[in-house]
Amino acid sequence: MLAALWWFVFTVCGIWCQALVPGVDFFAPGMVISLRWQKPGVTIALTLVWMAIQEGAGGLAFGYGILWYATLFALLTLGRWLLDPGSFQFQALLGVALGLAHFLLLYLMAVLEMRAFPVRRILLECLLQALIYPVLWYAAENLFPERLKRHEESA
Repeated sequence: MLAALWWFVFTVCGIWCQALVPGVDFFAPGMVISLRWQKPGVTIALTLVWMAIQEGAGGLAFGYGILWYATLFALLTLGRWLLDPGSFQFQALLGVALGLAHFLLLYLMAVLEMRAFPVRRILLECLLQALIYPVLWYAAENLFPERLKRHEESA
C-alpha cells in the first residue's frame, strides 16, 4: 500500500512539474529508482503508465516515449557496468546523456514528421534535462522509503 501511494504521489508531482517545465522528463528518476529498488514488474508497470502520459500529453507522433525510455534503460544498463548506479556522479553523467538523447530523439522525430526544429528551444530543454535530472534523482532517492527498498540477499 505504501509503495502504491508513494508512486502515485511521485507521478502526480511529475505531471505537475512537467506542466511547469515543458520538455523535461520528471519521471526518468522514478524509473531509475524503481529499477534499483523494486521488482522488475513494478518498473515495467510504472514505465508503461509514464509512457502513456508522455505519449498522450506530447505533440509528437507516437513513438517518442518508447524511444526515450528504451534509451534511458540502455544507458542505465550499460552505465551500471562502469559506475555505481547509486552515485551522484553516475546520475550526473546520465543527466548529460539524457540531455543529448533528448536532442537526438527530437531531431529524429522532427525529421520523420517533417516539422520545424526550433534549435534554441530544444537546446534549452536539453540543458534543463541535464541539470535537473541529477537533482531530481537525488531528492527522490533520499525520499524513497527505506522499507520499500528490496535489498539483495547474500548467498
